[in-house]
Amino acid sequence: MDVRTTPSLFWDLFAPVYDFATRSGDVGLAEAAAWVASFLDRHDIVLDAACGTGAFACALAPHVGFVAGNDLSTQMVARARAKAKRLGLENTAFDVGNICTLDFANETFDAVVAGNILHLLVSPERAMSELTRVTRPGGIIALPTYMNAEDQDRRFLWLIEALGFAPTAEWNEAEYLRFLEEQGMTVLEHRSFAAKQPLCVAICRRA
Repeated sequence: MDVRTTPSLFWDLFAPVYDFATRSGDVGLAEAAAWVASFLDRHDIVLDAACGTGAFACALAPHVGFVAGNDLSTQMVARARAKAKRLGLENTAFDVGNICTLDFANETFDAVVAGNILHLLVSPERAMSELTRVTRPGGIIALPTYMNAEDQDRRFLWLIEALGFAPTAEWNEAEYLRFLEEQGMTVLEHRSFAAKQPLCVAICRRA
């Protein structure tokens, strides 16, 4: 497994309350998604890997050609589909999938997004390799990630840790950007947002 506990079971159980538990960060996430969208083209085919309940995918869909979302949790995928349907989005599709073993051909997407997942993985390097593989040369890789090391209010972390799950990395912004550079990423821009936890969004260019 690429997380400390059984990931699909944990997120299946957490899915029904996930949006409620993170609602205080909705404004910051919306701002982050709008900023990511500014780097994309309206014809882009986008992957939202580890999409959760589809917040980023649904926010980006009106600005691009198509968004494919996947997540390890069947319940997260079900909620992402329901959210897209409720919003009347017809250019999205959601399926079960693992960010560390993506079931897509090389260079399939114009852009990929992986939001708030890298700090949860035992092997984030493996995920980065897969995200790079499925992105076309010159494409955008957008990586919004919680900066747990900078978080003064740790109640959300305490909640998921109490439920048997814990992040494997607690980065501050400098450490996170250094990690991305070590993975061969060219960080074009980065920006911080006040979401449920401090959120650093790195916009990278695929070589």
